[in-house]
Amino acid sequence: MAGMLGHIGIGAETAWATAVAATDYIEAMSESLTTTIERFETRNIIGGIQEADDAAGVRRHSGDLVFAAHPENVGHFLLGVLGVNSVTSLGNDLFRNDFTQATTLQGSLHPLPAYTIEVFRPGGTEVASAFQYAGVQLNTLQIAVAPNQDVRITAGLIAKSQTFIAKTTPTFPNSPLQPFAFDTASVSIAGAAVTRVEAFTLNYNNNLEGVPTLNNDTEVAKIRRNGPAVTEVSGTLEFEDHTDFLRFTSQSEHAISVNVTRASSFAMLVEVPRAVLTAYPVTIPGRERLTVDFTMKGRLQSSSSTAILVSLTCANTF
Repeated sequence: MAGMLGHIGIGAETAWATAVAATDYIEAMSESLTTTIERFETRNIIGGIQEADDAAGVRRHSGDLVFAAHPENVGHFLLGVLGVNSVTSLGNDLFRNDFTQATTLQGSLHPLPAYTIEVFRPGGTEVASAFQYAGVQLNTLQIAVAPNQDVRITAGLIAKSQTFIAKTTPTFPNSPLQPFAFDTASVSIAGAAVTRVEAFTLNYNNNLEGVPTLNNDTEVAKIRRNGPAVTEVSGTLEFEDHTDFLRFTSQSEHAISVNVTRASSFAMLVEVPRAVLTAYPVTIPGRERLTVDFTMKGRLQSSSSTAILVSLTCANTF
């Protein structure tokens, strides 16, 4: 059966890896959550030429969700990847959710807020069953803004366990009808609005890994950080003058942000307050218009204890 008949749901867990029912549903572009089983050998000298039987080891569940950022549900993923949300009521049933990096562990076995993900993959004889992933941690998040595209989210997930449940009935967001998109995007560099940025991508990586232990189980026992959280910005801008090249050679820091809006005052602001250019390869590749594919590294801002701030104004809190 066709993938268009499937659905993806998400619910916030109260206890890590204790599955909950989906509370929100996502109209996704694609998903790639898979289960892998590590293997190990138990014998080498076997008196024959045929490969000996091996054994099954640790089970791991991970993959990506790709979807358009919608005001009603994107906050789950922003909270999941960053860890902290400060909510301000704006009146008129609107709230500003300010997401920043967590500086403490969410729990002894997991660093970040935990979620359950339901993925219904239609087909075969199990059309009434959905995959349910529990103990999900948001490892990576990409926010991409480009012409003729929605604000595209790619969320990299790690789960503790997988089981099957009876599929639920999805209710997709309908207010607003459309997700955030490129046509309301504006970019600021060093506090000033610019019009020469043609594409903007933010990549955030928590560097998480599932850790198996000797606990009478083949599933990972905990999820830990295996390195620092990394914030990177990349994009394409038109080459107009030497300003950004001089910022690159001087290694000066400045803020960069992108803001998108939607009807009814919904908005999302993504800001990296301390960013430094790590690559600015200005060249003449041929007769075409000159553009530069730049990359930047986000650094911790001591006053806010975060390298990235995402403010989501919508009718929900997360």
